[in-house]
Amino acid sequence: MAEKIDVNELGRSVDLKKLSDDELVGALRDALAEPEGAKTVDASVFARLVKGASKSQLEAVMNSDARRPVIDAIFGRMSEFYSSKGAGSKRQVVHWHVTGAPGGGSDDYQTAMQHGVCNVSTSLDEEPRTELFMNGTEFLKVVTNNANPITLFMTRKLKVSGDVGFATALQKMFTIPSA
Repeated sequence: MAEKIDVNELGRSVDLKKLSDDELVGALRDALAEPEGAKTVDASVFARLVKGASKSQLEAVMNSDARRPVIDAIFGRMSEFYSSKGAGSKRQVVHWHVTGAPGGGSDDYQTAMQHGVCNVSTSLDEEPRTELFMNGTEFLKVVTNNANPITLFMTRKLKVSGDVGFATALQKMFTIPSA
């Protein structure tokens, strides 16, 4: 039986280049399967993990059964990092489409921000001010501050529908943990 790898140690002291894709996937799966697993993974450590992982490792995570728990964990903690800077009192809705889901399609989420609060849902039941479309690896990089969304937009790795200006302001509305 393989030794269990602590995700928080991965981001701090383990050389990710020495890990196989399967070991990284397994570590994330194990960490997020625990009760309160998403809250036990330090956000800054996760950002370092994404920064240090190879493209192959990130693709392996996003093409595995760990994909949905990882994305759910990110959106599950998004309200913690909402700073409401640049946000008005009007309700602002964003639809997020993380493309490239195994079997096709995307993982879709809605964030609704108003009065200093960010609510997250998997129901796309409100009219969005903007919609964001990006593949799983680019999503991981954006939400961990390891990629510039404007650069991704210019290189067509991030597609925006609706208010592009508001989409560019989104990054300022969140205190994104950095590597």
